[in-house]
Amino acid sequence: MKPPNWLGKYPVLPIINQVTPDEALLIAEALTVGGVKIMEITLRTDKAKDSLLAVRKHFPELVLGAGSVMNPEQMNWIKGEGFNFAVSPGWSDLCWQKATSLELPFFPGILTPTELMHALNSGCLNPKIFPIAPVGGVQYLKSLLAPFRKYSIKCLPTGGIGRNMVPNYLSDPHVSMVGGSWITSEDLVSKKDFAGITELAKSSLFLANNKE
Repeated sequence: MKPPNWLGKYPVLPIINQVTPDEALLIAEALTVGGVKIMEITLRTDKAKDSLLAVRKHFPELVLGAGSVMNPEQMNWIKGEGFNFAVSPGWSDLCWQKATSLELPFFPGILTPTELMHALNSGCLNPKIFPIAPVGGVQYLKSLLAPFRKYSIKCLPTGGIGRNMVPNYLSDPHVSMVGGSWITSEDLVSKKDFAGITELAKSSLFLANNKE
């Protein structure tokens, strides 16, 4: 599957969990004002689909994706509603085949060398590496990718990555962007500190230039 032209444009992919449609709209506005025109809303709650639909309607220019995708039926909905990509916590042959048939950019989750080999043999070059921080973070990522450096992998590490570690991940040439919920944390949303989200969004754009 051909990678989307927006892949790698933004250092951080903001991940949003458990928000109402109204909150999702305020978050989308805050991110857009901060120069980050990409976001993922996970399908973890009953309100998630309504939140995605609201953002798609009011921010048609936003690169908008659905996360926590579990089955091919969700893929059909995501493509049908005009969302830009899908993300899954794990690997599913059925989901990969559906995404491929729909030509829907898809980041399926993998964690082990066996899973990565299976993904590559299936034609997936843009896996999500999840959950990365609990299993060793950057060092684990480098060890995982070591035997596969000859492939044109552009992966998306996510799971427990704080702002201060983002440049270390981005220093690896096989990382396209880093998933992070710290830009849109539950604390900021509950406090309605959307100006704070805007400032974090602005600062995230410079993280790729601060690689250690």
